[in-house]
Amino acid sequence: MTKKYIAIIYEGEKTERQLVNNLNHTFFDNISELVPIMFPAGENIYMLWKQLKKDEFQTDLIEVVREYNAEAAKVLKGYQRNDFMEIYLFFDYDGHQDNLSGSEESVGDILEEMLETFSEETDLGKLYINYPMVESLRDNNPPKEELCYRNCTINLADIKDYKRSVHDMRIYQDFRKLDRRKWYELCINAACKVNCIIYNTYCVPQREKFINEMGQVRLYHMQKEKYVPFGKIAVINSIPLFLLEYFKKEFWNEIFDCQST
Repeated sequence: MTKKYIAIIYEGEKTERQLVNNLNHTFFDNISELVPIMFPAGENIYMLWKQLKKDEFQTDLIEVVREYNAEAAKVLKGYQRNDFMEIYLFFDYDGHQDNLSGSEESVGDILEEMLETFSEETDLGKLYINYPMVESLRDNNPPKEELCYRNCTINLADIKDYKRSVHDMRIYQDFRKLDRRKWYELCINAACKVNCIIYNTYCVPQREKFINEMGQVRLYHMQKEKYVPFGKIAVINSIPLFLLEYFKKEFWNEIFDCQST
């Protein structure tokens, strides 16, 4: 059987690579291989998107990434676009103005357009946004009834200090050591949290509602409508949301059955 590869394009270095490696051996080992492709913050998603838009989205995403960054080119040596059955992009909400001029409102509008562009993993790729950054995965409590995150929201002005502030959250601190049980806990919290952001109730949604009504575009809309105008952002990490969307109903049932045991 030909090995299946999934491209994971991310903006960062050590932290994201640890997470991709963990996901590989925890969930994907017998299915396919996640290929981590670093896209440094200095060459962020806006630059990538602007190049694709300039080419009227006719350019191959893998080739653009290969051309833009030497380290990514090393990782992609020997790979062609057809080698990847899916492409996922994971980027942080913070710092999205680095390579973009204009007002904060225009940045928000462009991020919405990018979410619409990167909406299909088998085409240009599917974009997931971490609010405010990948370290929000640490900002969780073990799931209990009606127990929310330590930080439901943070001030946009405090984003620069957020990475340091979550280092006292010890349970999910070491991303290399997250086992299946801990990932299940993170998935439970993420499902409850996205339901809270969209529907104002911290509880487990029905899977059909989660799949059909709680995607990345809707999540961004609610952040933009409910929190950003007040100088805040709701804390949520999208890697557990990716797992819940990627795997089938049996995976969902297994996770939420574990909650009651």
